[in-house]
Amino acid sequence: MTMKTTNNIAVAIAGVLAFSTVICGSESTPERRIREGSLIPEFQAVDITGKPFVCTRSGGKALILAFLSSQQKNSQKAVEDIFRILSSIPSDKLSSLQVTFVLQNVDDKEFIASLQKEAPSVVHILDDDQYNIWGKFGIIATPTVLISNPQGKLLCVKPGHTYDFAQVIKSRLFQALEIPYDVKAKDSPTVRTVANSTLSAKAKRHLQMAKLLSNKSKIGSAIEQAQMAYEIDPNSPEVALDLGELLCRAGEAQKAIKLVSSLSSQNDRDKARINLIMGWAKRQLNQLQEAEKHLLEGINQDPMLSRLYFELGRIYQKRNDSENAMQAYFQALQLIYHEE
Repeated sequence: MTMKTTNNIAVAIAGVLAFSTVICGSESTPERRIREGSLIPEFQAVDITGKPFVCTRSGGKALILAFLSSQQKNSQKAVEDIFRILSSIPSDKLSSLQVTFVLQNVDDKEFIASLQKEAPSVVHILDDDQYNIWGKFGIIATPTVLISNPQGKLLCVKPGHTYDFAQVIKSRLFQALEIPYDVKAKDSPTVRTVANSTLSAKAKRHLQMAKLLSNKSKIGSAIEQAQMAYEIDPNSPEVALDLGELLCRAGEAQKAIKLVSSLSSQNDRDKARINLIMGWAKRQLNQLQEAEKHLLEGINQDPMLSRLYFELGRIYQKRNDSENAMQAYFQALQLIYHEE
């Protein structure tokens, strides 16, 4: 074995171990994602037209900050919804708002041109291919939209383009701008949920506790909390999917499959998580061909979900397919650490 080969194996093993720590959680793992109710981090940047942009809590303007990928359909749908909502805002209120798109893949000229064509003058487009702004906010998914009021308090952190995306963004944006929001009957269940209804609030508290326990590797206790959340809100895809992943971590493959096999979802992120859980559980049951099929389908639905690649790597590794295993692990590591 050559020195170069030895070094490559050592680097790969170290990377996989680091990846496992990030995925599985540990007591020293910090909470990265920014939370509603916190103050927005301040930063300065220059947009793609050369204009300076300053995100500050003392600017006296509300802010909508959207983290997007030009190569993702859900990001494009999110932009369409945002523009539609902006068109409903009175011009005098629009001047009290900053709209900023933080992008990967700014070389996609067609996407940028479509943004500039539709965007009102208050929109800034920032290039963040080095993930500096992403890291400051702890953003890990596209699209993710944040809304803060003029005092810099975050009213909304909305990851993914789910069925309630437009209603949530509009209600929180109107709140930030102090515009009365006349909720239509068809929208009221969604808005009530966003406004923290009693049942959803209880379920969310159990789910948050489950995540904290999971980060401390207390998987049994985490499952108990997630099951409580599921009993309270069995119609929540987030609750079911979080519980399914915890069951996979505990090696409860059959329970995980039973839980998610009947789930249906309207967005690609949740569909990908369903396929992740199915592939993860099938791999544990040594049903490698079915597992691989689920994982590849999940990657097609959401290529930014890192655990899909990690599980795929474990399948290839079990088949002694070292080259494909290394590629899958490397892709997972890239997504985790935002490397080029």
